[in-house]
Amino acid sequence: MSNHHLPRLAAIALLGTSAGFAGTEQQAATVQPTLKSIFSGELGVTVANQYNTRGIIVQDEGVTFQPYLNLNAKLYEGDGFINSASLNFGLWSDISSNTDVSGEGNKGSHFTEFDFGLGASVSFAKRWTLNTFYNEWTSPADGYGDGHWWNATLSYDDSGLLDDNFSIKPYVIVLRDLGGDASTGLEKNSWYVEPGIRPNYTFFKDSQTPLNLAFLVKAGLGNEFYGGETFGYLAAGPQLSTSLGFIDPAYGKWTTSVGYLYYKLGDTLEPIKGSDDEHLFTFNIAVGF
Repeated sequence: MSNHHLPRLAAIALLGTSAGFAGTEQQAATVQPTLKSIFSGELGVTVANQYNTRGIIVQDEGVTFQPYLNLNAKLYEGDGFINSASLNFGLWSDISSNTDVSGEGNKGSHFTEFDFGLGASVSFAKRWTLNTFYNEWTSPADGYGDGHWWNATLSYDDSGLLDDNFSIKPYVIVLRDLGGDASTGLEKNSWYVEPGIRPNYTFFKDSQTPLNLAFLVKAGLGNEFYGGETFGYLAAGPQLSTSLGFIDPAYGKWTTSVGYLYYKLGDTLEPIKGSDDEHLFTFNIAVGF
């Protein structure tokens, strides 16, 4: 038990003693602390007009459905330099409305991809978070081979520094393709780097349905990852999200969002796509628990 819980327990003990002297054990029982679970998670689905992974278009016909599940176990929480630490487990899938990405072994399958992985997260110095994740994927539709990668995300939470409702949320992702039958990028055993910012403003912050309007800007970089061209893409576009606070918390914390990203593709991705730009539309709904 961490030291920051001791004053609270001492106060509870004193209250219990006082209630005991009054001759009412029932009163003493009412001040017992409520234990908070170390486990949390999120279940959701993203609907998009294409399967776009780091500027590389896997599927651009019809509609793609991407259900996911994230589970977290908080191992530590404190007020020192390290603020929290947790372990993470994730599942992710891509299911297409058409069967274009299906191999001879499973012709006609809509189940393009299935991913699973483990990670860890550490928050420190109040505003910094480092996430690491190891991911493996397979294609149930036999559209491509298996593969795996590892990544690390460093993010900074500047909420409240400039305005109570505004933040920029800068981040950088570093990914390493670990080989396998298929690669994450255009070449195996390559590095990918993604710097980005997400300037955003929250309207109606104290209501049951606060609206967050953001403008996401990110770039995909990596010489070998993009087959010799360092610049993979530059993407930017608006994102609108809201919490559905009118839903009873007993059923979880519900959120929904819509977004658009315009992609300016580099010289390596342009001939693969057949044009130098791309448009990604997304809708997401999720429940946290």
